Amino acid sequence: MYPGIDIIEIERFVLGFKRQPKLSERLFTMRELENLSGKGIQSYAARFAGKEAILKTLGTGLRGLSWHDIEILSNLSGEPLVYLSARALDLVLARGGSQVRVSLSHNRTQAMAFAILS
Repeated sequence: MYPGIDIIEIERFVLGFKRQPKLSERLFTMRELENLSGKGIQSYAARFAGKEAILKTLGTGLRGLSWHDIEILSNLSGEPLVYLSARALDLVLARGGSQVRVSLSHNRTQAMAFAILS
């Protein structure tokens, strides 16, 4: 079992989006962007923190992967579900795991995520 945690200051995330208007397309898949549509910047930041936390569980950082290799979507009840590319799933299997779960949270100033590979 490998945990990962990440926290982001939302203002820093907002500044990044202002500096790079296409940043959302680089960080999130089209399905994620559709899932996030109509939600506040805090939800985007929490989703990004989730991806960072997942990378920590994999023990690789972003090396060999892209932001699109990890997809976090919410089901109808709001639970975040993790979908991994074949490359990312290979890393999960190499660490002896079979799945990654993530929990996301935010307030007005910070977003955080906790991920666990089991």
